[in-house]
Amino acid sequence: MTANNTIYVFHLRKPDGRGIFLHPFAEFDRLIAKGGTFQIEGRYGDEPAIESITDFRNILYRIIEDSVNSWITESRFIPRFLISAGVFLFTYFFLSFVIRDPIPMVDEIAGGIAVAVFFYLYLGRKYKKAVNASKLRTHYRGIIDRIVFRESLFVIQLEALLHRLEGRKVEEMISEIINSPEYPGLLSEEASDERNQLLSYVERVMKNELSSSQRKIVSRIIMGGLENSAGSLKELDLVEITGEIDINLLVIYMSLREAKRQQPV
Repeated sequence: MTANNTIYVFHLRKPDGRGIFLHPFAEFDRLIAKGGTFQIEGRYGDEPAIESITDFRNILYRIIEDSVNSWITESRFIPRFLISAGVFLFTYFFLSFVIRDPIPMVDEIAGGIAVAVFFYLYLGRKYKKAVNASKLRTHYRGIIDRIVFRESLFVIQLEALLHRLEGRKVEEMISEIINSPEYPGLLSEEASDERNQLLSYVERVMKNELSSSQRKIVSRIIMGGLENSAGSLKELDLVEITGEIDINLLVIYMSLREAKRQQPV
């Protein structure tokens, strides 16, 4: 997140014509837990269709609903647990001293657990419908509704570079990236906010889309540096990487990470 609390959402047009959205909202409950205010701005190179933006907003609405429910559940865990524990003890002693049965303790424990679980689930549903939860949903849906997508020179250059790399081997990609007319713009100070956020989004998606062996190869390349990782780069040529983080975007990510690491502190 930038100093002015702006979160960027990126729409990228891939060489095959597909449009993808890169964003940090798979972990929206963490943003809720941090509190504070922020705004979201959309960035694109090749303008996305209205239908794509509408579908993306609907995805974010569902994420908000799930994230608010998750945050409410976690933040109210201790009071729910304590109340349920109290209900269990009350039920246990009530059944033990008021209702006599031929099998002591077994029925009391089973009954106490059943009533405690019922209260635990009941409180969870009650908290999710509470005024505070409703306000959170309304607040964050309002932020989503106010997202405006604008053309970005950074994304234009990134898309052009993605298209330039299509069909090349990994080592050829690296040389093409470094010598491309778009590369200085991607590394410029003006693009630093967008660049840093994009890199963090790619890292999040990599954790979900790449296999453990693919992540190990990428880690070796990043740790050793591109110039010292010829063997690992050839390994990338031998594995199939598809999805939102395809091989083209992955190599651009590694190149930008390398350049960022080499920048003076």
